[in-house]
Amino acid sequence: ERIKDLWGRAPLEVYGNSETTVIATQTWDYDGMVFFPNLNFLEFIPEKEHFKWQLNHSYQPKTVLLDEVKAGENYELVITNFHGGAMVRYRVGDMIRITALRNEKLNIDLPQMVFERRADDLIDLGFMRLTERVIWQALENTKIPYRDWTAHKEVGKTAKLHLYLELSDNYIATEEDVAIAVYEQIKKLEDGLYIYKDLASLERLIGFKPIEVTLLPTGVFTNYKNQRQAEGVELVHLKPPHINPSDKVLSLLGAKMGSGA
Repeated sequence: ERIKDLWGRAPLEVYGNSETTVIATQTWDYDGMVFFPNLNFLEFIPEKEHFKWQLNHSYQPKTVLLDEVKAGENYELVITNFHGGAMVRYRVGDMIRITALRNEKLNIDLPQMVFERRADDLIDLGFMRLTERVIWQALENTKIPYRDWTAHKEVGKTAKLHLYLELSDNYIATEEDVAIAVYEQIKKLEDGLYIYKDLASLERLIGFKPIEVTLLPTGVFTNYKNQRQAEGVELVHLKPPHINPSDKVLSLLGAKMGSGA
């Protein structure tokens, strides 16, 4: 918003990484992104193939090419750079979604994509498959002010999401109230790929309560960053991952750990 105020125009979203620089960019209608077809040879692992590989890492997932992707489907991205470098058939680790096969408004005859999630950030609770994007959106929709968060799957009598959250702005709430608020917002999200629509029946039949919240002390994420800086870690590792943090990360945050997945 500050860039828009200062420059009079909202910036275009660009998708890329350190290994490949730019992979895709928004067009001037700000609706999805389009691949740069001349920078990388692009291959796409369908999400079903990715799940097969997750269950058996000796499995070689099948790929499709840019002219074979389907609208509404998710794919793990594989790239080979046309301009040299060591990355050959490199699995970027990102899951993207093809939103359309062309941009009708601008008459661009190339598939349109959005970043969906990291390929390894799925928390599968059976009737709810939660990604970083889904959890973040639910948190935002609660309007509860927070500093930061991290979450992982725990397995006891039933699988559940354990959300570790640092509140901000002196906001006061119980862990149970936050858990209920987050769960209610998750159920409202229009995300048929990941959230079973008839959760109410599970709540009645088996007392389905898939969210547990632990409220962390004020300043814990700042302290984590300072400690990691003192250890000399790289910039990208100064913040804990939002999804599936290691036991070491949770320990540094002072979080009590339950049973992992």
